Amino acid sequence: MKTLAQMTAEIREINVAKGWRPATGGPGHNTFGDYVALLHSEISEALEAYRDHRLNDATAPGPLLATHIGPNGESFDEFAPSKPEGVGSEFADVLIRLLDMCDIFGIALFDMDMEIGDVSPLEIPAGPKTFGDFTAWLHFRVSMVFGVGWEGITRERALTMTLRALVATAERFGVDLAAEYERKIAFNRTRTFQHGGRTLADNH
Repeated sequence: MKTLAQMTAEIREINVAKGWRPATGGPGHNTFGDYVALLHSEISEALEAYRDHRLNDATAPGPLLATHIGPNGESFDEFAPSKPEGVGSEFADVLIRLLDMCDIFGIALFDMDMEIGDVSPLEIPAGPKTFGDFTAWLHFRVSMVFGVGWEGITRERALTMTLRALVATAERFGVDLAAEYERKIAFNRTRTFQHGGRTLADNH
């Protein structure tokens, strides 16, 4: 498994190559609030994935590239990578967005040499029971990131608590966050430059 530092370096490399981050570093035209809003957006996409597919993997096969013949005459199809779909993939996007945001603004979480599996899950409050409850809980944790100064909280602590809440939620719904990260990051490497052209900054 990769450490948080290794994941962060990989995310940085891909996002720079795909045009989502300036090669010179920093947030570019986006503000800290923009990144918080985008983190909320990724959490909402996990809710939509649950509404559409529950906890099922909804990934469709990619386009057929070729049919190969094995040494014993058996045939097998080779498919192009396809976009992972489902709650697990969306949780991976939350993780990717969170680590990218921390890297851009110079915020270190825990010991960055830790693996995601070593991150202690945040204790789940008494209230959350449904997937919607947990989505609301994650949104609450992210809202604390923007509300620096509330109850003495810092950006570092708020983002750390958000990551721990994500780990707790993934565990609660049986999502292998490390495996989903690997699947999504591999697909992201295949995407075109600024795929979809969806940018948030008004002057970009």
